[in-house]
Amino acid sequence: MNVEWLHSFIAAANQKSFSKAAQITNLSQPALSKHIRNLENNLGIELFHRTSIGIELTEAGERFYTRVTPVLNEITAIREELQQFSQSNPIAIGGLPSLATYYLPNKMNELKQLDRPITLMIQNTSNELLQSLQKGRLDAAFVDAKYSRESLWSCELFTEPYYAVFPLNHRFNSRTAVDLEELCEEPLIVHQAPCDSRKDIVEQIQSLGYTPNIITEVNFGDFIFGAVSSGMGITIVPELMAKNIGHLQLFAIPINNFGRTRTISLVTKSKEFGLKLHHLLSN
Repeated sequence: MNVEWLHSFIAAANQKSFSKAAQITNLSQPALSKHIRNLENNLGIELFHRTSIGIELTEAGERFYTRVTPVLNEITAIREELQQFSQSNPIAIGGLPSLATYYLPNKMNELKQLDRPITLMIQNTSNELLQSLQKGRLDAAFVDAKYSRESLWSCELFTEPYYAVFPLNHRFNSRTAVDLEELCEEPLIVHQAPCDSRKDIVEQIQSLGYTPNIITEVNFGDFIFGAVSSGMGITIVPELMAKNIGHLQLFAIPINNFGRTRTISLVTKSKEFGLKLHHLLSN
């Protein structure tokens, strides 16, 4: 039974006229009359007496009107309540640590146009974020595109290379770029596993026949730059992170032959919501 048929029925019963009911429901009279016929056919009863001077409820129509009016009022109240809940319920967005630190904060003004509170969840790997998305803990996730899943809607946002980061007194201080082979025996500082970027770094060094010279592992966050500043070693990070070290005693240069770049994708379960987010982020 269609709720719109019920609205048309209540309006017609209250107005005692199909034409007046059509006006207040913003329907054409034929459309409203069709709603009433569909409802009568569905119930198997006649709800109105049609006369030359108007319409009147039948006895069955009177009984139906009495029973259905509170039901329709409750449905209307539930709909309004859910709309208010939807507008106040936070949108949960997830991102990798580097994106949560350096990308998403710059996009918060755009995301505020959703007119709902935003909560941010940080997880260490793209697979963890996608799992949270599929389980309903997130509404959207920003992940490494190579981990995207066919069952989810996704859209690529940007691609970035990897950079090597050194303390200021390092011998490469005058260089504008470096080959990966030159870094393979350098003391390397990496984030703790599991970590998408760490996996890329290890795989690229191993592809050259070297074992990564990992001298320490650190938690996620800027602490990795503190370890480099103290002279413990070097690190390799995505461009997004490398471009935000100006306040530190460090320098960053691109790696000429690092075998892959990092492509960041927006992923959602709903294509409609994903397109809306993408439009906001692209402005």
